[in-house]
Amino acid sequence: MPPSIIALVAWAALGIALNVGIARFAYGVMLPALQRDLSLAYFGGGALNAAHLLGYLAGTLAAPALARRFGMPRLSRYAHALVALSALVCAIAPSSAPAGPMLLALGRLGTGLGAGAGIVAIFVIVLATVPAASRSLASALVWSGMGFAVVLSGLAAGPLVEGTNGWRAAFAVSAAIAALLALVFPPRGLQVAGTAPAAARAGLSQFLRARWSFLIGAYFMFGAGYIAWSTFAGARLAAIGAPLGAVSAMWIAFGAAMIAGSAFGFAVLRIDRRRRFALVAALLAGALGALASWSDAPGAALAGALLVGLGTASTPTIVTTYARERCSAEDYALAFSVATAALGIGQLLGPLAAGALADRLGVAAVALFAVAVYALGAALSLLDGFTAQAARRMGS
Repeated sequence: MPPSIIALVAWAALGIALNVGIARFAYGVMLPALQRDLSLAYFGGGALNAAHLLGYLAGTLAAPALARRFGMPRLSRYAHALVALSALVCAIAPSSAPAGPMLLALGRLGTGLGAGAGIVAIFVIVLATVPAASRSLASALVWSGMGFAVVLSGLAAGPLVEGTNGWRAAFAVSAAIAALLALVFPPRGLQVAGTAPAAARAGLSQFLRARWSFLIGAYFMFGAGYIAWSTFAGARLAAIGAPLGAVSAMWIAFGAAMIAGSAFGFAVLRIDRRRRFALVAALLAGALGALASWSDAPGAALAGALLVGLGTASTPTIVTTYARERCSAEDYALAFSVATAALGIGQLLGPLAAGALADRLGVAAVALFAVAVYALGAALSLLDGFTAQAARRMGS
């Protein structure tokens, strides 16, 4: 890749590190500290994450229309400026109720709005600019950004969990990164092609057909499963009295497995005979990981984190590639928005359902919830693979 494309991919990976890795997974690391400082129940902790994900859903749905007005590059700048401002609101929220939780909810809603629009802009820009032969590799590299963010969150688990202002510092760092992303794009020397605002030629009705519906349904299930597991993974370890070293090791393993998962997704997508099973394998890895983390046995949390992490990064890598292959460049913003909206709805419902289950049945029940939705997602992805194969045969 030329230096300008490398700079673009690095910028995009940093955006995913912020808008996914820090916004969602670092939140799971510091949730015990938020519960302590704000006297939150499990449902309250899940609701704060759901506020972010509600904003993410709204930002994703609004992105195509906003892009037609502003263009993708300007949309990205505006979105990350909103993330910076909203993260700053979270950093200065008081610990007292009700002002603290309310300001955090408002800030999390704003970071979600910016993240939803920003991620759509990131992928439309990258996949419009990178040569077609390099799209799978670019997608894998961009999604690996969240793995690096999670590894760093694991290394910082001590201050995030036990520090008096660790979660405030995390939000302040998020604000600084978002401001940087808004200011430095596009990377110097890069000509951003194919991202002028334009209306999609296809309508929403196409996404109700089997060619899309199984894929979108599987992505919805993935969203509910991975966010439920990751939101309460730290709280699960706290509930069983795991030492801080074990907490840190689990998150580091989770992030490292995400990086490996991106590479796995790219490798499988290069094998024509196996690519239709790539999403099935990613979701089954998540189901097995959630099942492993249900146990209190030594090493169970670490094994669960490795398996869930493999699926967490490889799934969006695979879905992003599948979606781009099924539509034209003009329709990709709409297709990406619809698929990501399904993910967003799953992410919104996941923490709420899991938090309610944890309050009623104990936090261990979250793992079983994740197993169930991951398994449903794997079944839908299997149907999608057979449907895609039949469509290729008819096309040939």
